[in-house]
Amino acid sequence: MKRIWLAALLCGGFQAALADGADHLDRRQQIFMQNITEYNKEFSEVDVPMPAVPNPNEGDWFELYIDNMYKGSPRILLSSITQAQDGSVRYVFNNRSEAGYDNITAEGLLCVTGTKLLDSEGSKLKTYGYADLVNHRWIEPRHSQWVTLGGKRNATDHVRRVLYDAFCLDTKARNSDEELRAQVRKQGRLAKREYGK
Repeated sequence: MKRIWLAALLCGGFQAALADGADHLDRRQQIFMQNITEYNKEFSEVDVPMPAVPNPNEGDWFELYIDNMYKGSPRILLSSITQAQDGSVRYVFNNRSEAGYDNITAEGLLCVTGTKLLDSEGSKLKTYGYADLVNHRWIEPRHSQWVTLGGKRNATDHVRRVLYDAFCLDTKARNSDEELRAQVRKQGRLAKREYGK
């Protein structure tokens, strides 16, 4: 008799959990439908002049802490961090390899304004140029587009995720260039970061 009672109790709990899961999915679908217009809203990109190609060994480069397993030493040029008129954050980044090879890019990160889309901020990233350190010039990519970086707990790009955490506050870029730089300095000092739900 106890087994029958226990089985009935477990079945009732399982049914309640399924009902809660279905309600959660219904709510997420409603949120999606409400936010799809905001998410697809036109973004008017502003043309910002490219900075001078920096020397990888001079200037206010700041090394970012990614995690204990990350082998390279990515760094960002603090003086290059600026908020553009379109709301994106532009910066110069050096994804220096473990062997010490410099890979400098001019990038933009867009903290999508508006509300979330399926638990993703919809943040976007764009590469404007690759530094040719021999000829001191930028090489523009052929098909440079804004690509979705994803939600802040997404681990597809650990390095850019650190920048997202520093630049974006409630899906909007922080208020001033100095505040952006201060947050990058703070993110570089963090000893631990969670990347998965």
